[in-house]
Amino acid sequence: MLSAMGLFKSEEERLAAQAERERVEAARQVAQAEQDKKDAAARAFAARAASPVGRAELAHEAGHRFFEIQLDVSQTQGTAFFGEVRGNESRSDAHLGVLGEIEAVGWRLEHAGYVFVETGQESTDKFVSTGQRIAVTGKTVGIYLFRRAEA
Repeated sequence: MLSAMGLFKSEEERLAAQAERERVEAARQVAQAEQDKKDAAARAFAARAASPVGRAELAHEAGHRFFEIQLDVSQTQGTAFFGEVRGNESRSDAHLGVLGEIEAVGWRLEHAGYVFVETGQESTDKFVSTGQRIAVTGKTVGIYLFRRAEA
């Protein structure tokens, strides 16, 4: 009698409700997996588009005739203490591979220039004489201009 009044569900109704919950959960998991896949693809595209080669590809696809990129070539770290100044320089040739990859996209290196960008400095008084010694910290940046390669 209680079953007929709807207070208790029959075994068949309980199994049907459980199957429906499982179906809904499975559909939610499939939708989440698809969304995760789309998000991963969007992140991969954004990372590629933010890279020098990705930017070159996008500019080439957009039909631009020129493409400019700035890449760090070296770092200089200067230190000043007790009247003495020292500097350490570290060079990187990683940009050379990037330049080759950009040319492979369909660009030809037209011009290269280099500038030093100061990012800081330290100073110290000279030990015996008057004045100061200054140690500069910064980086050398390569500025590369590419022209669209004619096929």
